[in-house]
Amino acid sequence: MKMLVRVPTVRYDYGGNPILMLIEQRLRVWALILFPALVLATPPTAAQENDGVRLLFTGDILLTRQVEVELKGTIRSPWTGFQKLFHSASWVGGNFEGAVGPASNCLESKSPCFATPETAAELLARAGFSLVSVENNHAGDLGSAGREHTAKAFEQAGLQSVGFNNSPQFIQLGKTSVAVVAITLIPAADGQVQRIPSAEVSEKLRLAKQRANIVVVSIHWGNELMEWPSDSQRKQAAWLVGEGADLILGHHPHVIQRPECVSGRPVFFSLGNHLFDQANPKTKQGLIADCRIWRERLRCGSLYTHTDLGTTIPSLVGPDRAADFALASCLAEINPKPH
Repeated sequence: MKMLVRVPTVRYDYGGNPILMLIEQRLRVWALILFPALVLATPPTAAQENDGVRLLFTGDILLTRQVEVELKGTIRSPWTGFQKLFHSASWVGGNFEGAVGPASNCLESKSPCFATPETAAELLARAGFSLVSVENNHAGDLGSAGREHTAKAFEQAGLQSVGFNNSPQFIQLGKTSVAVVAITLIPAADGQVQRIPSAEVSEKLRLAKQRANIVVVSIHWGNELMEWPSDSQRKQAAWLVGEGADLILGHHPHVIQRPECVSGRPVFFSLGNHLFDQANPKTKQGLIADCRIWRERLRCGSLYTHTDLGTTIPSLVGPDRAADFALASCLAEINPKPH
């Protein structure tokens, strides 16, 4: 019986560079040859392991502007097609772009202000989200009062919200403890921004490493619409891993930047958009980081999402084979005995 293997659906634009295009073609050929073996070697799912943990994390989430308009018109959750997936996970996270509150509170800024309705927190909670990162260039759109109001709105909805000031946040999932540190390298409207390397980020990671089995870094960085990580991102990723990060989840470019294994740790340079209203076709693609703990190791894959033109609501397509191939050998040992 023949085994059919789906060719990766994601396409990366290399500006017509024939060498890079040839390399990708060769990688796809090797993925077709080796993927059946990788499937056979895939570890049991979280449900099959007593201490199994599955972590999902999406890219940028917008719940204002045209997204708000469409949701009011359809009167349904944009995550209807994700219910089975989200319910299979131990926790689901994502990067929330904006601040909860009225547009009249927007600070003056050259960037658009993402003032988000009060219903946003409850909508995310009902969809199955457990945690949201609220450290990005739009988190301060309504000022410091807006940051506080956003945190309270998520807390009342039963969601953890992680910014830099309250990092690390800890989650206990059975036997496994997870620490999340949220960072933005893109200045917010209220001026808040972090630097890498820096003593303050290092201290957050040190505390997280002491108390958790896994340290997750959610980071807003890079250049918008750039489909490959910059030299700065690569250096910053290496520094974060060296300081204790086990998993890096990047966002801000609004397009996918292929994940890589950095010193044995999975780095998603950019997960792209998850729920957004940008019209550029490249911004209609997204990844969901799909990570599992198996036999005291962290292993990540990725799920590809696509948003059709004319809508802001994403659809789940399935595994991104090219991204999975890049992370196939990336098995990170977790911290077995945190203090």
